[in-house]
Amino acid sequence: MADLVIGVIVAAAVAGVVWKKVKDARAGKPGCGCGCAGCNGHAGGRGCR
Repeated sequence: MADLVIGVIVAAAVAGVVWKKVKDARAGKPGCGCGCAGCNGHAGGRGCR
C-alpha cells in the first residue's frame, strides 16, 4: 500500500513538471531561464551567451 501511495506522489510530481514545461513552451518562454533574445526558446535563437 505504501508503494502505491509513493508511486502516486512521484507520478503527480512528474506530471506537474511536464505540465509546467508544456505551458512555458506554449507561452514562448525559454527553458534556460535567462530570458535573453538569443535563447533557443525564441525563434531563430542560438542559445545563451
